[in-house]
Amino acid sequence: MFAAIPILDGLSDAQQVHLVALARRLLERKTWTLLGVELTERQRRALALQGALPILALSLDWYRGFHEIIIIPEPVSRRQQVQDEFGLVSEWEEENAGEAWPQGPLVLAWSELQQDGDWDGYNLIIHELAHKLDMLGGEADGAPPLPAGLAGSEWAATCQQAFDQLQAQCERGETTLIDPYAASHPAEFFAVCSELFFSQPRQLHQAFPAVYILFTRFYGQAPLLRQPEADAVHLDSSSR
Repeated sequence: MFAAIPILDGLSDAQQVHLVALARRLLERKTWTLLGVELTERQRRALALQGALPILALSLDWYRGFHEIIIIPEPVSRRQQVQDEFGLVSEWEEENAGEAWPQGPLVLAWSELQQDGDWDGYNLIIHELAHKLDMLGGEADGAPPLPAGLAGSEWAATCQQAFDQLQAQCERGETTLIDPYAASHPAEFFAVCSELFFSQPRQLHQAFPAVYILFTRFYGQAPLLRQPEADAVHLDSSSR
């Protein structure tokens, strides 16, 4: 099973045993609702292993506050609406592969989940579970509760500086080293960076080394040391 999920490369024997135990508890303690989707037991375990990875050095209690994970076949398109300062309303269709709400379920599109597990910078279940970590402090704002030894002031300063830098790059029309969607809101910055931290850590480290180091302290892991050099993304002119 581990061999089929490259982002689990490099875990020690003890870490693998612990991850399996966390994944088993995640399967047991959350209600997994399949809507128009059928998953084999192996596919369920693969999802749970990836979902448990962010809390490997934390605990399952960090996934408190929600009880259900819903798997749907494809992303859902929703009509979004925003009103500007002059009262003009703009509407557009937005495709959502995953959704998370405070105290609500996690919704994930199976078509996207099937592509997870590689060192490619994409991992839907980690992205959405990062939102759940963020929501432990209330609304998603990019500021999750922090483990002992990590000060809120340091977290805020480091993430805000990187977020402002990314926003400025987007406003100037520059090619960014990470998905510009991360510049849309501090909550998305945290989720996108968490996704990268576990699935393409070299990319995050090159874009925002201070954020990568901060995340090693938050998650208690150093995936950059596990990622094979052959799976690194070279970012001279590319982005996610």
